[in-house]
Amino acid sequence: MHVKLTEKSLAAIELPEGVAQLLVRDTELVGFGVVVGKTKRTFIVEGRVDGVQRRKSIGVAGVPRDDGTPWTAQLARIEAKKLLGDMTRGVDPTSERRARLEGPTLRDALDLHLAKMRKDESRPRSIEAVESETKKHLGEWLDRTLATITRTDVRERHEELTEQSGEYLANRVMRHLRAAWNTLAKEQELPVCPTIAVHWNKEHRRQEPIPWAELPGWFEKISVLEPIIKDGKRVGARPGIRGDYHLLTLLTGLRKMDAATVRWEHLDLEEGTLRRPNPKGGADRAFTIPISNECVKMFERRRRQNAEIFPDGDGGWVFPTRAIKDKPCYLCNELGIGERHAPGAVVHLVEGKEQHVDKKEGKAVNIIPTPHRLRDTYTTALVEVGGISPFAIDVLTNHRPPRGSVTAGYVDLSTEHLADCQERVSRFLMDRVKGKPTPNKKSKRKNHLSAVP
Repeated sequence: MHVKLTEKSLAAIELPEGVAQLLVRDTELVGFGVVVGKTKRTFIVEGRVDGVQRRKSIGVAGVPRDDGTPWTAQLARIEAKKLLGDMTRGVDPTSERRARLEGPTLRDALDLHLAKMRKDESRPRSIEAVESETKKHLGEWLDRTLATITRTDVRERHEELTEQSGEYLANRVMRHLRAAWNTLAKEQELPVCPTIAVHWNKEHRRQEPIPWAELPGWFEKISVLEPIIKDGKRVGARPGIRGDYHLLTLLTGLRKMDAATVRWEHLDLEEGTLRRPNPKGGADRAFTIPISNECVKMFERRRRQNAEIFPDGDGGWVFPTRAIKDKPCYLCNELGIGERHAPGAVVHLVEGKEQHVDKKEGKAVNIIPTPHRLRDTYTTALVEVGGISPFAIDVLTNHRPPRGSVTAGYVDLSTEHLADCQERVSRFLMDRVKGKPTPNKKSKRKNHLSAVP
C-alpha cells in the first residue's frame, strides 16, 4: 500500500480484518514507510547498504523522542532522509544496534528446532505447520535477537492473534515460539522464555456427535453431493464420491485424511479389512481394521462408479478427484506416491468439508457436519450399542490405551471379535440413518415401590 504519509493520512489507515500488520510506504520519499499494527504505528526506513537490504525503526507515532517531542509523520520523514543519506554513503544504520544486541536470533532458534524435528522424523505436516505459522505470525521477529523479545511483546502478540485469528491458533503460535526457544536453550545460555507472560486461552475438546434424529437428514444431503452424471443422466441412485467418503467416515470413525487417502491396495474385500499404513502418529501406528458388509458394498460401488467417472483410471484412489493446481502433498509423499499434485492429475480427495458462502455473513459455513463430527458419532455409537469393551473401542478408533493401563498390555483382541463389533455398530448406525428409533433398554432395577402392598 502506498500513500503520502501525513498526520491525516496516517490516522485514516485502517488495518484490514485478519491482518496482523500492514506496511504502508510513502509515495514521495522512497524508503520511508510505516508499519501499522493493532496498537501502534511504527515509522521505518528501508534501503540498501553495499547491496544488502536494511530496515530500521525510526519511532512510534505519538511516542516521545529522546527530547520529549512525540513522533509525527513530519519528524519521521526528516529522520528518514538523514538515514537514507547515510545508507547512500555506505553507513549501515543497524550496525550499532546489531553490535549492541549480539546473540542468537529467533531465526537461529527456529532453524535449530526444525532441524531437530527432521532428525526425530516428525511428520512433514507438523514440520510444515511450525515453520509456516511461525514465519507468518512472527515473521518480523525472526531477525531479532532472543534477548530483545520481551514478555510484553509476546503477551501483546498473543492477544492480537487471539482477537484476529482465534484462540487456538494464538496458543499454537506461542507454543511454536516456546519450543524453538527451549530447543536452543539446551545448547546456549538464554533468558527465561517470555511465553511465561502469556495468559493461555482455554481449549476444549469438541465432542459433537450428530443426534440420531438428524442422521436421516444428513444422509439425504450426502446422497446428492457430487452426483455422478453420464450423458446428461445420473449414474446410480446412491451417493457419489464425496457422499461415499462421508459414509465411510461415519461407519468406521476414520480421521478425515485417513479416509480420504484410502487406496485399493489397502483393501481386502474378501477378508473384509482395511489397512491404514500412515495414520496420525506415523507409520509406527499403522493399523488394520475389519469393515462391515455395508462398507464392502460401498467400496464395490465405488469401483464401478469410479470407472464411469475416470475411464483412464482412478489413480488407485478409492475417493479420487482432479488436482486444480500444483502443490506439495505430504500425504502422498508419506505413502510413496509422489511429492506433489500436478494440475489435472487424478489425486485423492483433498478437502472433506462441505461448505458454501453465506452471502449475508460473508463467510463460509458448513452444509453438513465436518468429518470429525462423524468420528464423534461413530464413537458414541460404539458405546450405545452396548457390550463393546473399552479395549475394542480403542482399537477400532486407533486410540492409544490410557497411560498406565497395565490391563491393556495383556489384551489381544481377535479379528473375528473386532469384526463382530464393527458389524454391530454399522447396523446400529444404518438403522439410525433410515430413521428407525433407538432401542429402549429397560432397566433391570426393580421399582421397590411397586412391591409395596
